[in-house]
Amino acid sequence: MQTRIATLADLDLLVDLGRRTFFETFVGTCTDADMELFLDTSYAPEKVASELSDPQSRFFILEDSTGPLGYSRLLGESPDRVELVRFYMELRAIGTGAAHSLMEATLAHARENQYKEIHLGVWEHNVRAQKFYSKWGFEKTGEKVFMVGTDPQVDWSYERQL
Repeated sequence: MQTRIATLADLDLLVDLGRRTFFETFVGTCTDADMELFLDTSYAPEKVASELSDPQSRFFILEDSTGPLGYSRLLGESPDRVELVRFYMELRAIGTGAAHSLMEATLAHARENQYKEIHLGVWEHNVRAQKFYSKWGFEKTGEKVFMVGTDPQVDWSYERQL
């Protein structure tokens, strides 16, 4: 397994991987219309291209000889604080240690760039992700609304020091 920083050449891969992994993770948690609206807006090629071009944003792709296994995205908010905006794995990679590899690479990049704190949001009903983040030292600090289409859902805020 290898983690690499994504470039604009990865646009189609990230649009497909992002749409597919979000759908697989959250299918059935909202209406089909809300899921479609969310995917069409959050993973529109123009939006992902803009995120890839943002100097404060970094995408990481974890892959092996069979192709991509997952991806993450960091977004610098201040000189000291960074957000883990996305962290998604292919279903086939869950339970293989792939997520561990991707998290190690993502946190290493944050440390190398002198960030002191990292935070993220995780859906209140995504117990698997909550356990994963807790194992990495993230602690719940609050709640916020996360819109999936027109459906307001509750995300728990987590953070940790780097």
